[in-house]
Amino acid sequence: MEVKSLKAWLCLVKTDPHDHYLYRIRLEELRELSKAAGYDVAGSTIQVNLKENIAFMVGKGKLEEIKQHVDEKGVDALVFYNLLTSKQKYNLERALKIEVLDRYELTLKIFDISSSDKLSKLQIRLAQLFKEIPYRKLLASIRFKTGREHPGPRSLGEYAYHETVASLLKRRSALEAEVEKRRMDKRAQLERRRKIGIPTVCITGYYNAGKTSLFNALTNLSKPVSPRPFTTLSSKYYLLPGRNLKVFLVDTIGFVMDLDPRLIASFSITLDDIRSADLVILTVDISDSLDLMLLRMETCLDILRSLKIKDERMLVAFNKCDVLKSEGEAELKLNRAYPLIHDLAYCLVSARSRKGLNELTKLIASRLNRIAEPVYRES
Repeated sequence: MEVKSLKAWLCLVKTDPHDHYLYRIRLEELRELSKAAGYDVAGSTIQVNLKENIAFMVGKGKLEEIKQHVDEKGVDALVFYNLLTSKQKYNLERALKIEVLDRYELTLKIFDISSSDKLSKLQIRLAQLFKEIPYRKLLASIRFKTGREHPGPRSLGEYAYHETVASLLKRRSALEAEVEKRRMDKRAQLERRRKIGIPTVCITGYYNAGKTSLFNALTNLSKPVSPRPFTTLSSKYYLLPGRNLKVFLVDTIGFVMDLDPRLIASFSITLDDIRSADLVILTVDISDSLDLMLLRMETCLDILRSLKIKDERMLVAFNKCDVLKSEGEAELKLNRAYPLIHDLAYCLVSARSRKGLNELTKLIASRLNRIAEPVYRES
């Protein structure tokens, strides 16, 4: 029996009328993420509005237009790029009678599909609760109609409401305690590695930049590689035992544009691998269009600096250089990227053809030679 694919309709509210480019990238990224979550994208709606509608995110006229698309095309889910409030989500689901989610929930759906280890699932569940609790509280308040059906200071509806809220908060507290315990265990593990005296080099970057391919090329391993976003959720360590370069190499989670701070908070354990690294290799897909490459670079650099990674602890590997049409294209892109990387060491590489790997290895060694002793860095 053939399983029917779920259809999704995408929606983005553009609040900057002067944005003639960025919204297209965001919509295309939403399309790719939706496909990765298992949806067939049936179409999309864009609304230009200086302010997001408080009740529905979109105006009533646009909502009717979306409803028509939903009915005609048999859409199963409406996916917003914009972050929805609990009230907006509730109103939209009530009006459209289908699942409604935003990019935060969509990203976690992909994480859930990709996760295989207990720690990843634990962090995903905590991140889900950040959105789920206010929504469930809203549903509970509507369902129980606190203080209306049974007048009195402690009505039955009020008891039920507070019991629901207390249960959710208790679950979150338990998860936070478990995450914190595992984080302390992880810090102890990182400290033990530090005492060995072998530096740690972490590979990171935008999703699909070729991080895992680069990790495989440097280690001669065969970790699974996929065009689907967020294939790597839990960090993977490997000891490179070379005479000229002996390091712990780490492959870790990829970044995405407009990354919600709540996701960063929930995945603190995974991100500790980046925070604690002696050197971070920012992997950039140089085969992207120039504007997209620069935008994704800027996104990654902003995230790394928010994690307190200083420039001297970073180098940039411009990956997939073998895909470029000419050396002139590489030179043009490097020149345009210079304002972003002027203080950073960088090199051109191809994980697929292995071009530039020797240069990258030498660059890693030279940067690490500036470090007298690997030091664990508190986040």
